[in-house]
Amino acid sequence: MTAATNARPDTFEMVFVHNAFRQQFGAMPGLIRGVADGDRDRASVVVGFFTEMTRSLHHHHEAEDDLMWPLLLQRAPMDSALILRMEEQHERIAELYRCAERSAVTFAERADPVSREQWAANLDELIDALTEHLHDEEVEVLPLVEKVLTVPEWEALGERGRAGIPKDRLLVFLGFLLQANTPEHGRDFLGRMPPPARLAWAVLGRRSFRKEYRRVYGVDPS
Repeated sequence: MTAATNARPDTFEMVFVHNAFRQQFGAMPGLIRGVADGDRDRASVVVGFFTEMTRSLHHHHEAEDDLMWPLLLQRAPMDSALILRMEEQHERIAELYRCAERSAVTFAERADPVSREQWAANLDELIDALTEHLHDEEVEVLPLVEKVLTVPEWEALGERGRAGIPKDRLLVFLGFLLQANTPEHGRDFLGRMPPPARLAWAVLGRRSFRKEYRRVYGVDPS
């Protein structure tokens, strides 16, 4: 066998993405509770950010549902209970973010204390479920992926996830990814990108991300 045949997936990028989900969803209850009573303009900004994050999470999970779980069930039948648990967690998380989306619509319309606390409470529940799932996936699933999936299969999963992000938001999302990870891991991540993408980040991306971060958080990114 050649070295290419023996190559196994590098799951670094999955953890990199997970860290961004942890950080952004984790910050949302504070953003929600920071909206002043009656400030529907600010409520709309926070709701818009939440909607974009949940859409990104949906595409991330949909790619796993279509491209990862079936292959793992086929190639690692002894771990079927684990894979089925992961699928159930996806279903639970989807239920929770759909519930939170309904609360978000109400809050955008009212920006009042009752709808604020209802939405924040929904987010707290979603964050708990998402945190558990991301941990389980990293600790139990990614080592399995490295054993039984091929590099092209793993790369197809990443390509599918990126395809779910609108092209005009790719650089902004890259900023949120980099901001949620260590500088060392960020340099590693950028080093794996094609030169044109790195140039686009250097020339346009940093400025676009800082502008978006200030709009959402009211401060410059650290």
